[in-house]
Amino acid sequence: MKYPPKRLAYIGVFAALSAIAFIVENLLPPLFIPGARIGLGNVFIILCLVLYSLPEAALLLAAKCLLSAIFGGAISLLYSASAGAVSLVVTYLLIRFLHEKLSVTAIAMVSAVTHNLVQLGVFALATGTKEVFFYAPHLAIAGVIAGAVTGLAAFMILKYFPFDRKTQ
Repeated sequence: MKYPPKRLAYIGVFAALSAIAFIVENLLPPLFIPGARIGLGNVFIILCLVLYSLPEAALLLAAKCLLSAIFGGAISLLYSASAGAVSLVVTYLLIRFLHEKLSVTAIAMVSAVTHNLVQLGVFALATGTKEVFFYAPHLAIAGVIAGAVTGLAAFMILKYFPFDRKTQ
């Protein structure tokens, strides 16, 4: 598939900004739950889904996961790729079918909760520890908070940044 140069440039910029957000966020202390982060890099995945398509957002997610593995360690690839893929599909379906009923912020909240719970499931499978599911309510709350922040950021960018959707 041949991408228009402007679209390809935006996807490249989104990948770079996502990596920068990941690096900066890793310098900050975690949220009120150990290991929990806002996931600011996910703002750019949401933007890509809203502005472009699922394959382009999947390409961006793959770049984000690889860059995260380089800067955050290879084990992060297992968690970020699996949870990212599932939450990407959930986000796409919500945008595709419920975009008129749900705000970008609400969609990001559902996506973040999904991401956290999938990561918890992957951890449980990898370690054989089912007791970690007692952590699920805390991760769901963290996901709601993180999703609200990333969704609001995506909303503000879409509202105030002049994306010309016709020429992209």
